Amino acid sequence: MTDLLALLRYKMPSAAWIIDIQASRVCCSNAAAKALLSDSLHDIESGQRVIEDELKVRLSHYLETLEVGDALPFKWPFTGNDGAQYHVSGSVVALDDGHKGVLCEAHPSIGASVSTPSVVPAFCPLTQFETLSFAMFDLNGHFIDASAYFVASFGDIQHIRDLFAHAGAANSFMTRFSQQNSLSQEIRLSSLAGVRWHTIEITYNSTDQTAYLLTQDIQEKREHEIALYRLNNYDGLTNLPNRNLLYQQLESAFDNARRRDRQFGLLYVDLDSFKVINDNFGHRVGDELIQRVAERLKDNIPTRACLYRLGGDEFVVVLENTRDVAELESIAESIMQNAGNTYPVAGMEMMITASIGIASYPQHASDVDSMLKNADVAMYRAKSMGHNMYVVYQNTMSDNSNAYLTLGGSFRKAIDEEQFVLFYQPKIRLPDEVVIGAEALIRWVHPELGMISPDSFIPLAEESGLILPLGEWVIRRACRQLQEWREAGYAPITISVNLSSRQFMQADLVDMVRQALEDTGVDPQYLELELTESMLMADAQQSIEKLHSFRKLGLTLSIDDFGTGYSSLAYLKKFPIQTLKIDRSFIHDLGIDGDNDAIVKATIAMANGLSLKVIAEGVESRSQIDSLNGYHCQEVQGYLFSKPLPDVEFRAFMQGYVASPSCSKGVLLQ
Repeated sequence: MTDLLALLRYKMPSAAWIIDIQASRVCCSNAAAKALLSDSLHDIESGQRVIEDELKVRLSHYLETLEVGDALPFKWPFTGNDGAQYHVSGSVVALDDGHKGVLCEAHPSIGASVSTPSVVPAFCPLTQFETLSFAMFDLNGHFIDASAYFVASFGDIQHIRDLFAHAGAANSFMTRFSQQNSLSQEIRLSSLAGVRWHTIEITYNSTDQTAYLLTQDIQEKREHEIALYRLNNYDGLTNLPNRNLLYQQLESAFDNARRRDRQFGLLYVDLDSFKVINDNFGHRVGDELIQRVAERLKDNIPTRACLYRLGGDEFVVVLENTRDVAELESIAESIMQNAGNTYPVAGMEMMITASIGIASYPQHASDVDSMLKNADVAMYRAKSMGHNMYVVYQNTMSDNSNAYLTLGGSFRKAIDEEQFVLFYQPKIRLPDEVVIGAEALIRWVHPELGMISPDSFIPLAEESGLILPLGEWVIRRACRQLQEWREAGYAPITISVNLSSRQFMQADLVDMVRQALEDTGVDPQYLELELTESMLMADAQQSIEKLHSFRKLGLTLSIDDFGTGYSSLAYLKKFPIQTLKIDRSFIHDLGIDGDNDAIVKATIAMANGLSLKVIAEGVESRSQIDSLNGYHCQEVQGYLFSKPLPDVEFRAFMQGYVASPSCSKGVLLQ
């Protein structure tokens, strides 16, 4: 309180006093205030003057919301002993005990006669200030005197301009001060501790033509505000702007696009099967992978595009002033092309792809929420169609999205009630075209919606984690089916089952398969597991160990959709697999597209050289069969022979499709 009292005495020749709201009293005042308020501030020297309850309540309300240095948002009139009119203004000050008080200043009303005494000391003992950074300057800005605290903060100051970090700031400040008698602002000053944020208050005393400057270091307060801003608006893991800033940019983008008749759009990016990595490797590995993905995304989008992380494994890319949707598609293609490069994470080489949804203004949405929702819907459509894909939003997708959510609510019940069935698509041996196996494909027989394809519910199973119990059900049902066919007297054939990436990462997968085989009594050689290249390459070393464990059980292993992933030949030799399954995208134009022919021929030759069996999927024509026979492909499957069939129809197919005694090819008996 000593420094505040000294400030009242030497800084302010006008009447000034300080109200301690918490103690309900006027705690100090200068001589001018004592003279002006002598009738109302009796006993002021003893500190017994108590303020009225009404004033205390009013001022307390403002102290709760204002910071030190802030002015009260109102002024009040006052009539002096001599009848002169004054208006009183207030500002918030810090008292010695840490709480806040109100500094009141009385100024003569315009046109009023003033007889209030003004006390100006013959000397100003500024060295007595221990906690206030206070200095005096002449009207030209030359240094006169300062408190010890000020000198300790700013050193040897010759001119007020020496305080400012930038000459432009000093010029602006001096110009503004020349136009008004007092000034208060937050600004960066050059202190002995470096350039730091301060609040400065400067007052001109016309009596002695001196400028009084009070400074307060608020660097820590500013840093706290910045830290709080970053906490609220930036992702702590990737340092990318978060959902809050995304909404701000989208609001601004909509406003600009409407006013200037422009287009803009966004990409909603969701990583494929990221939960599998978190569940099996832990969140530390998952967090590091997210950081690597964020870095690569930033490198693969235009410099004028903005990248945001919404949380989890979701990102959004915003691009303003686009010409058309093709610009957004180009970004999506760039992201997908770079998904093939592995990420070095926790000493492993991991690979992860993304599903991307695209929405644009004005084609697909007219407000922020619709834009994000529609891009999200398009992303889920891409995820349902396969990994590492993008989809541009279409209006019909909203209806499908509602149906998708409806399915999600009844999915767990469907597992409990075994609403799922397996269909079987025959595998045909070449060149004699005899049925030697089948691929098990799951279907959902919904009690109200009827038959639902896996494209509609497998993404639900992946996201919810129910893919694990569903995958176990498929394996056990396939084993029981093999046993039922054997007991019915059918020749032994192989059933292949697709494993999801999350299921493959399941720690007890080998034990679960072993138990299913033991419970059903099935010979392991007739159960084949199909895995994708990306699944195996997510952690190649762990994949090799798990595949060897399956081989010890006697299972057959196959790489599904071969040619669409990114495995190297070096790893291909290390994987203990028996079969390569060529993706249907290469078979579709066989005999038409020379590049596809070359790829298929080379793949089969390579597989034969590694003693691997090759099966081509998606066969739909005799010309494709002729080409595959010519390349020495061992097996095929596709609609040329049969679509996926339920158990009863598949048994009929096996009975009708037998080897002809007159030729080497099988015939379908009618």
